[in-house]
Amino acid sequence: MNLLSRRCVLAVAAVVGFVLACTGCGASDFNYGKVRNIIEGNPIRLDAEYVILSQQQFDCGVAEDLWYSPNQAVGLPGQTATSRVARKGLDLKFSDDVSIGDKRFPYVQIRGDFNLFVNEIVSDKAGPEENTRLVEVKLAAVIQHSCFHDPLPLMGVHKGQFTQDYLPVLLFRYNNGWQIDKLVH
Repeated sequence: MNLLSRRCVLAVAAVVGFVLACTGCGASDFNYGKVRNIIEGNPIRLDAEYVILSQQQFDCGVAEDLWYSPNQAVGLPGQTATSRVARKGLDLKFSDDVSIGDKRFPYVQIRGDFNLFVNEIVSDKAGPEENTRLVEVKLAAVIQHSCFHDPLPLMGVHKGQFTQDYLPVLLFRYNNGWQIDKLVH
């Protein structure tokens, strides 16, 4: 075999080896850019997740008939109230009363398919099974209404309870490509 033929054979062998090596390692291409694209690429089904409202967004929701005025006065320490979601709020996929006073900010449950916005990917680590990753992310739901110029931050879960102090965690699974498996609770 002459030198040129030998180089061609080695080049082809190198390319074939590279292709074979990459076909078995698709799960290794996990990165934050890919995570953001997966999250923001298509609407995601949320079932009974909670989003945080600013006081201004809450007040706008009352003025725009998304929910009713609170059922009791809030402002005194230890005082809590709820605002029943109105038809217009239900149409925007708010699915439960707005809670006020028991946490730093008002919050409300949402249910349905939502476009999500990634404010920041904070961390990721190996998931509970092979080819899974747990991603902690500052995540927000996009609500198309004049009261919500900014997406509404999702609450995380700590020790089985929704909290405004922890971020949501998404479980990603590799199955012929990375995809969101679920929000971890």
